[in-house]
Amino acid sequence: MEKHTVDISAWARTNPVFMTAKTSVCLMARSGIPDADAIVRRLGLDGAAEASGMRDDGTLLGNELVVEAKYRAMCALIEASGCRVNVDLPCGYTPKALHLTEKGLRFIGLDLPIVAGEAGPALLALADHPERMRFEAVDATNPDSLAAALEGVREPICLTTEGMMMYFTDSEVDAVLSNVRSLLEGRGGCWITPDPEYILQFALTFRAVLGEGAQQKLMASRDAAAGQSDAGSLINAFIVNPADVPASVARVTALLSAHGLKARRVNLAEHVPELAAYRKLTEAQIEAFRAAMRGCHYWVITPDDQWRGRTEARPDGAFTMDFRVEDGTFRARLGGRVDTVTAPELLKAWEAEQGEKPLAAAEVDCSALQYISSAGLRVLLIMQKGLGGAKVRLTGVSDAVWEILETTGFAEIFAVERKA
Repeated sequence: MEKHTVDISAWARTNPVFMTAKTSVCLMARSGIPDADAIVRRLGLDGAAEASGMRDDGTLLGNELVVEAKYRAMCALIEASGCRVNVDLPCGYTPKALHLTEKGLRFIGLDLPIVAGEAGPALLALADHPERMRFEAVDATNPDSLAAALEGVREPICLTTEGMMMYFTDSEVDAVLSNVRSLLEGRGGCWITPDPEYILQFALTFRAVLGEGAQQKLMASRDAAAGQSDAGSLINAFIVNPADVPASVARVTALLSAHGLKARRVNLAEHVPELAAYRKLTEAQIEAFRAAMRGCHYWVITPDDQWRGRTEARPDGAFTMDFRVEDGTFRARLGGRVDTVTAPELLKAWEAEQGEKPLAAAEVDCSALQYISSAGLRVLLIMQKGLGGAKVRLTGVSDAVWEILETTGFAEIFAVERKA
């Protein structure tokens, strides 16, 4: 069958997490981060609408503090890394690109196609040095898309990740960690991320400045993020549990070690300058916030030269799809990877056929499928909801794909037949 053109609606429904990036830039504008308001205006965003789910002033204030502290600390750490190229994954709509290129660094923004397609033109139009920045559409779990985006980059990179890892399943986390090692091993540099301790940063911030009611406002923030992203618990093996920090840190460190990576934790309090959001706080709140940030760390991660593992050769992961409708049954054969980049193609094909005549069943031949991400699973779930009670039937499921289905709980949702 011919390849369908994927519309913006399909991208949005397959990858709803991109809405959190719009909320972030609106919060940056509220807190007074330079250039954020210009980006919001250029994108035509209504700040209040994009921060939906956080209408309470206290909840908004807590989120503004987290976002601004993270932005300014990350910019400082990138500049201090010594790397002249910042690879931001995901880049979102952040003014970081403008700030760093003004400082003489190169900026490569990597994100979902729907974000890269919007952020690139908006930020390039605002840049004094557009020749120092570019934007590429990638899937963080897909090594080939990352390698293609950084083709030609030979110097050390400062890879940065803010607000991404918590949206992944454990299998996706493993894929990202393997990809990070490959990117750094071939070029040098480091990976800087606040993500392992993101819950801790939110909790410490809210308790320091909001007092009574902090927990309720913290839960409102969590629910807003989960709702916008269509994610579940926002917790996986890469995320530190504030209830048991030492054991969690040890677990994350061991996970990194298993992928040939090592980490240095950098105290956040030492890298947060004066914040514009302080104008909304009392002196007592500012002091409490500064003290609280001593308990939070960002992670600077590099390849472990002592690692004795090896990188497995990867089969060709190019996405393929054939489909047809027979007797009211949608039959598809998938190959390669179904991830954030390719999943909308499956959704578009399904909806095009369903629009002709309601479908009674769906069967997907997975014998050539190598990997499926949460975006792909979301499309299968959309298909199943459209069947009015019948289960999507997956056949020829390999051990690798079965493990993903089992660990995410989808093995019980679909009718699965494993490969013999």
